[in-house]
Amino acid sequence: PATYDLETFRNGFALGAVDLAETTDLTCAKVLLMRKDDRTKYVHTHYFIPESKLEKASDTAYGAHYLEWAKAGHLTIHEGNETDLSRVADWFYSLYADYGIRIIKCGYDQRFAKEFLKKMDFYGFDCEMVYQDKRTLSSPMKLAEADFKDQLINYNENPVDRWCFGNASMEMDSLGNVMAVKINNQVQRRIDGAVTLIILYEMFRRYKTELTNKL
Repeated sequence: PATYDLETFRNGFALGAVDLAETTDLTCAKVLLMRKDDRTKYVHTHYFIPESKLEKASDTAYGAHYLEWAKAGHLTIHEGNETDLSRVADWFYSLYADYGIRIIKCGYDQRFAKEFLKKMDFYGFDCEMVYQDKRTLSSPMKLAEADFKDQLINYNENPVDRWCFGNASMEMDSLGNVMAVKINNQVQRRIDGAVTLIILYEMFRRYKTELTNKL
């Protein structure tokens, strides 16, 4: 077990990532924080889901505890059938408003991104697309795997993260490129938290120097 207090990163800098969904899937937002002379990546996460998903979800049979996670503050439930993606941008701003944590760059997948990007631009956050294919995601996934093995990822014991990580498997092509997929293609096994971590690691690969220079 490994936890940390977000307060210890007050007035610091972070890299961000999102995996956006409008309806059935979880939406996930993450930031990666680091400390000087510390190789550990400290990952802070929040999830979003539409209210209608709670009523229709069969995910509970596969380990989901959405209401419990919402009460614990890990998950925001949006009214109706859709997740308001502009409020995902609000979450990133809340890190600045509450802790002074500034986002250097935020990676996003190309789906459903319009409202999110509009609000991120309003807040002055710089975003960058990360394509969801093996060519792009293979290296960051392998790096995340190595860091997990070396116990260099502290995700603050987030139970939704733990569930998503446990639902993720690996698909490999003939060239050895990999990407995350759901175990046995079971749709109820949400892997949004795992995918977002891989996007976050791609941002770390791209902007490691810029982040570490600000520590």
